[in-house]
Amino acid sequence: MAPKEHQKVSLRHVLILFRLINCFFVQSFFQPDEFWQCLEPAHYMAFGYGDLTWEWKFGLRSYAIPFIFELVYRTVGAVSKFASGIVYMAANSFAALVHYLAPNSDLGWEMAFEMQQFPREIQEFLEYQGVLWAPKIFMALLAAVGEWYMIDFIDEVLSRAFNGDEKDKVSNKAHVKIAASILSLTNFFNYFMITRTFANTFEMALTSIALYYWDWSMGQTISSRDFTVSLFLGILLCFQRPTNALIWVPLGTYTVLNLTLRNDTQNLLRLGRKLFFVFFQVFILNLGIDYYFYGHLSVPAYRFIKFNYTSALSSFYGTAPWHFHLLQTLPLILGFSIPLFAYGFFFMNFKKTIGFLGNTVTQIRVIVIINVLAFSAVSHKEFRFLYTLQPFLTLFSSAALGRLIPKIKEVKNALLKSILWAVPFISIFSALAILSFQEVGVIEVTKYLHNIPRVQSVGFIMPCHSTPWQSHIHRKDIGDLWSITCEPPLYLLNDPQGKKKLSDYMDESDYLYENIPKFVYKNFPPVFRKELRSPGKVYTHEWPEYLVIFQHLDEEFMNKFLEDSGYLVEKRFFNSLKHWDSRRSGDIIVYHKPPWV
Repeated sequence: MAPKEHQKVSLRHVLILFRLINCFFVQSFFQPDEFWQCLEPAHYMAFGYGDLTWEWKFGLRSYAIPFIFELVYRTVGAVSKFASGIVYMAANSFAALVHYLAPNSDLGWEMAFEMQQFPREIQEFLEYQGVLWAPKIFMALLAAVGEWYMIDFIDEVLSRAFNGDEKDKVSNKAHVKIAASILSLTNFFNYFMITRTFANTFEMALTSIALYYWDWSMGQTISSRDFTVSLFLGILLCFQRPTNALIWVPLGTYTVLNLTLRNDTQNLLRLGRKLFFVFFQVFILNLGIDYYFYGHLSVPAYRFIKFNYTSALSSFYGTAPWHFHLLQTLPLILGFSIPLFAYGFFFMNFKKTIGFLGNTVTQIRVIVIINVLAFSAVSHKEFRFLYTLQPFLTLFSSAALGRLIPKIKEVKNALLKSILWAVPFISIFSALAILSFQEVGVIEVTKYLHNIPRVQSVGFIMPCHSTPWQSHIHRKDIGDLWSITCEPPLYLLNDPQGKKKLSDYMDESDYLYENIPKFVYKNFPPVFRKELRSPGKVYTHEWPEYLVIFQHLDEEFMNKFLEDSGYLVEKRFFNSLKHWDSRRSGDIIVYHKPPWV
């Protein structure tokens, strides 16, 4: 094997091992979409039960990414049934041996009877562990593949862009690859985010692959299969989340302008034909997957755009100031590499190539600026919205660090050199501490509820979507499983006065925390004795056998209200010392009361 190929294989192995370890440390809750927009619909389709949020009922989201997780779940189900079948045959074989060799042995028949329970127990155990861990392992493998392609994409672009003689280029090329690997593996936000089951992490990995296969030679590879792969992935990503077009439309426009300025009619025609056929293939594929989920022909991308960009409802789940992505998102995603990125983005000069805008790095700069400005103009902002830009951000940081590595090697001060190399690893340990500590209770309580032998009802009185759902509880035998909701006012979607009316709208979570006692007395029956109910009165919720709340609600109202009610604290799970949302502060508390007799 050639040394270069050996290095590639070794890097792949390192990335796979690192991200597999990474995924097993991810035990915390970050944002609801990790579970509710990928795993929950996939669980619903694979196992036949779960809860679909309003986005899925309204047809706002494409099912293509959750469909992958459905396949993972179905594989888990098949493997657990196969293992159960093997154990079943072994148990029957043992019973047959007892029948023929020791028919009068009480111990033998007792053992045979016990073994008859093994197939069901094995199937349930393997299925639940698979439901918990298989999506994480899948994302770890996808993250490693995407990371490997991202590093090679950075290497490909910068190897064309560095100035200097051939000796300098070879040196820079080697250092850039090392820099990109270090920066990606030790990036705080990568370690925190990259193996989570968000659509954004899925998109980031596929974007990295697509960027590697993109035609960076300005027309020379348009006819190749690699470019077809890039087009396919780029268009597919735009169907999943139309905002991905902010990356692919500028890239496509840049390519068309270059071919036009060069009068390269042949490649322009090839590009047009390929774009048409690939778009048609992706459209049919996506249409088929969404038809499978929704049961009718649907184009969720259209409703996504309508909801988020042409209606006031996009701000329903919160707004942030215009500078949020500049002052919070980019620093969080970049981490300790902020100065490297700033130097690479604003101050480094790269070799010009023939074509519009001078060089490929310039167009990447433009794409970063377009995305930051566009997402800053939208009212609703979240850190993960810019995560798809990570390959571009890492490119500039890697360019700067690649130039600095030879200088770092020349540093004589041992203390300074140790600090320089220690910073990346401090980043990992910081992420590890948060992953293992902050907001772990909301995950652990769902696992606890799964393991309780018999449960009739469970209620979550807390802000909506504060925990995972059946993707972690995984029980269809709970007769009444409910939580507080936060449905948006979809009836305002086409209302010209929607923005004004939205400010006055309150969902169930809002009513709960506006006046907790009033909400409880209005929506729940008397908690002490069933005969105290008003005849004929219908209540929104029944008091459940297991009541799950945050410590904040317990201290504000529930602790005193539930005194002498029959409810007792059965379990507490540490969740956070401090939370940005005071309603979610403190421990998770599980109250238990036997059902009404």
